[in-house]
Amino acid sequence: MSYCSIARFYKLIESVTIGGSLLDARLAHLQHLAEGPAIQHALLVGEGNGSFLLPFVEQFPNTLITVLDESAAMLRVARTRLEAAGIDTDRIAFQQADMTTEKLPEGRYDLIVTLFFFDNFDAATVRRVVSVLERASTPAAQWLLSDFQIPASGWRRLRARIWLTILYAFFRCVAKITARTVTPAEAILAATSFKQIARRTFSAEMLYSTLYERA
Repeated sequence: MSYCSIARFYKLIESVTIGGSLLDARLAHLQHLAEGPAIQHALLVGEGNGSFLLPFVEQFPNTLITVLDESAAMLRVARTRLEAAGIDTDRIAFQQADMTTEKLPEGRYDLIVTLFFFDNFDAATVRRVVSVLERASTPAAQWLLSDFQIPASGWRRLRARIWLTILYAFFRCVAKITARTVTPAEAILAATSFKQIARRTFSAEMLYSTLYERA
């Protein structure tokens, strides 16, 4: 998998598809997080071009942030985006990493963020990555998850199937992702120590955003 070839154009790609809804899903629980316990160290996995990172940094000026992404080009775009906004990046660690093999320090992060990341992988890979991230979280950690889903029935289900067929075909071609369909990330997280506390849907239920806290 590699998003390097489209890193500079990723924002444009989103904007001509469902970019507005994607951003809404990313930011759906930001205020909820701001009203909750102080976040000391956040881990953003597969952050991409910084769509979530920029508003998160502005909302949480005292939080240490580690940004992991497989694409060095995406990391550069995200860093440039923050610098253009006048953000001091000293408290942000940008790290190129392949989460299918990456090993993380245990018990370090009190917020895990995976936004439109697990849709790149099959269920077995997601389970392995979720296990690594769970071990890397603190006992009172929160987890923010956003991704795609196929609604249960009706025109929403048909619409989602059409959109996701197009999107998966495109990203298998340009980014070499291995997944061919949506992975049930929520069901996988349900088997962990994290419990759902808030959930919203967007774009006729094709997107969801879920906030968890560790039980």
